[in-house]
Amino acid sequence: MSPNQLKSAFWCVLFCVGTAVLLTLLSHQPHPVTAQDEHAVYLPLVSRPIVFTRGNNLLLNPSFEGEGDCQINPPNPDLCWYHPGGIPELQIPIRWVFTWQTGPTGFGNEPWDVWVRPEVRVLPAQLLPPPEHPLFIWDGNNTLKVFKGYGAISYVLEQYVWLEAGTYVMEVSIFPDLVEGYDSQGNKIPASDPLSGEIEFRVGSTNSGWVLPSFLDKNTYYFVFVITQAAQTEMRIAIRGRYAIQNNGWFMDDWWLWRQDDLTLPPGVYTRSGQPALLSGDVVPPAVPYSFPVGNPAMGADE
Repeated sequence: MSPNQLKSAFWCVLFCVGTAVLLTLLSHQPHPVTAQDEHAVYLPLVSRPIVFTRGNNLLLNPSFEGEGDCQINPPNPDLCWYHPGGIPELQIPIRWVFTWQTGPTGFGNEPWDVWVRPEVRVLPAQLLPPPEHPLFIWDGNNTLKVFKGYGAISYVLEQYVWLEAGTYVMEVSIFPDLVEGYDSQGNKIPASDPLSGEIEFRVGSTNSGWVLPSFLDKNTYYFVFVITQAAQTEMRIAIRGRYAIQNNGWFMDDWWLWRQDDLTLPPGVYTRSGQPALLSGDVVPPAVPYSFPVGNPAMGADE
């Protein structure tokens, strides 16, 4: 057989084999994968992040920037912040009301298990080290810091807003700077008890229950609620640090409140992942109660 004849025979055989394989594939009928299939592959369920459509921000002074030039020294208290009761340690942003608790916390029987008055500062970027700007400032030039060294604190930030009937979303971002010590390199050691810090949304006569944030990190929550009748509504964010740890600090900025009637979510507190926020009632406290070593510093000392 000549080389040309061999070449022709080769391509003929190749064509026949390819045709047979193609016909076999076309005649094969796929079947659904079931739990009995040995080689079934199951993909994990993925929680899609919530997509909100922000409307106009209905909060007043929502990023604690004030309503004028608040970087001058001294600032105009009518445009920036004020000191309730003439207490210099309380620097409250205008349009907001600040209240706090005193007395026994109910979470222990030690001398330091009492609520003490926190300190409040409206901090501009100029008063923070540059590396801390993205940690604590998320809008504008200011962040709000509420804190107490070695003191348990419980407080509320609130304001009244006129709301028509509808569905609303309140977005709150908070950084719990809850530190119980520092390691040998000077790094912060976060509070070990998950109940050391809690946040609660309160709108009118309803509340969300206490939500547990992650410490030393920015936490953003979305509180979805429904207003059935137009009214002047009290918007409150309650925060507490129930233990007198070394630094009981909280940074907050860039808060929002808007109306969004197209939501299919039921009322409640949600995270960016689209999952309901973890409530403190769902967490079992540590087996060993939080305690301080002998020689605990003065209760409620300044940071």
